[in-house]
Amino acid sequence: MDITKAIRVAIQTGKVKFGLKETWATVKKKEAKLVIISSTCVDKEKLMNEYKPVYLFDGTAKDLGKACGKPFNVSTIAILDQGTSGILALGEEKI
Repeated sequence: MDITKAIRVAIQTGKVKFGLKETWATVKKKEAKLVIISSTCVDKEKLMNEYKPVYLFDGTAKDLGKACGKPFNVSTIAILDQGTSGILALGEEKI
């Protein structure tokens, strides 16, 4: 699966929250179906221990922001609704 394409489709057709603060809020409310974490996220270990399923993005926050089509760094994203992307299959992969 092309992760960048899947992220963009999820953003366009589903519901996604960007950033660590928004991700933690959705995790606490049990709304997130998948959390994608950049390799440079400061709370990476804590998030990975507190929530499943997670997908560790192979790139920095700048790379994840670029994959999301954003002009800023994105340390994490929470997928609330995958839309037509099929991105939830990433949560089944082993980290």
